[in-house]
Amino acid sequence: MTVHFIGAGPGAPDLITVRGLRLIESCPICLYAGSLVPEAVIRAAPKGARVIDTASLTLDEIIAEIAAAHDAGCDAARRGRGFRR
Repeated sequence: MTVHFIGAGPGAPDLITVRGLRLIESCPICLYAGSLVPEAVIRAAPKGARVIDTASLTLDEIIAEIAAAHDAGCDAARRGRGFRR
C-alpha cells in the first residue's frame, strides 16, 4: 500500500502532470482538497473508486481514511496542498 501525494499545482485541470493523472487513474482511493482541486481532475479516478473531498475534514479524519486504505491494502492518491488540523 502506498499513499501518493500529488501537488495541486495552479489548479487548471489540463495542467496536472502526466504522472499525477496516471496515479489518480489507478488508485482505488482518491483524497483531494475540494477547495483547491477541480472536480474535472478527480473524475479521472477509476470507476468505483472511493473519492473523498478532504476540504472539510480534520487531519485526524484524513489520517483515518489513509489508515483504512492501508488496512484494505489499497494504494491511495492524495491531491492538494498539505494538511490542516
